[in-house]
Amino acid sequence: MTTPTPPAGRLAGGLGARLRALREAAGYSGVEFAAALGAGWRQSKISKIETGRQVPSAAEIAAWAALTGADAEPLVALRAKASAEFRSFRESVAAAGGSVARQNEIDALDRSSTSIRQYQAVLIPGHLQTPSYMREMWAGDEDPADDNSPEATDRLIAARVRRQAILYEPGREIVHVVSEAVLRTRYGKVTRSTLRAQLLHLAEMAALPRNTFGVIPFSAQFPVAAGEFVLYDRDLVVVESAAGEVHVTEPDTVARYARWFDRLLAAALTGDEAAEFCRAVARELEA
Repeated sequence: MTTPTPPAGRLAGGLGARLRALREAAGYSGVEFAAALGAGWRQSKISKIETGRQVPSAAEIAAWAALTGADAEPLVALRAKASAEFRSFRESVAAAGGSVARQNEIDALDRSSTSIRQYQAVLIPGHLQTPSYMREMWAGDEDPADDNSPEATDRLIAARVRRQAILYEPGREIVHVVSEAVLRTRYGKVTRSTLRAQLLHLAEMAALPRNTFGVIPFSAQFPVAAGEFVLYDRDLVVVESAAGEVHVTEPDTVARYARWFDRLLAAALTGDEAAEFCRAVARELEA
């Protein structure tokens, strides 16, 4: 079963172009390829997939790759990004079937990537939030989710915590950089004691192997005036705003964000220095 997607998606179009190149290299016409794939395939479906108007399922990509002698893994990873290309907070929650399902979608996007690099200027990155921080942050949100009952909030927190398991798994580069303002901002109904516990948790996260946590102190020279964003590998940037998320796939723009992130990381304290900085701010909150 396929998932329809708007025709303007650059990643969907890029996936389609790769699949078309594989078919042509194997010497098939569209009609011949559909016949070789068997039941459920028609030339019109081949055309929609190759022009980015339809995103194939992972099983369909596997069948395509097997028939052309290609490696399916990178194609399936690109499919995960293509299917995540169109985002807005309320629409994406509704389309996913609820906030928990939306978190599962984000987790799938995370797991399709070998490199995740995030910059936050105001809030603790989601991968690093404690459950108490999540709960109190959402308590002050006028529109936190599709359902803000205590039971729904518990389910959403559980889904967010499950996503954090990726930090402890090998095979990925995960880097978070925050400004000092993130360590001092109590958003929503976050209390001083909750923020202090959150900062001590960040100090522990700074020591995780295979992951990097950086803090840019107020005393540092900020290299770029950038808002919050997440880089997935080298082909997707998710830029966050109050209205929702903008998914950027234009190669030059993605490369610009990658350069910005490198400069932000270079300005940040990392490792033991970042951990001690977090503990120092936590001590101020205790006082």
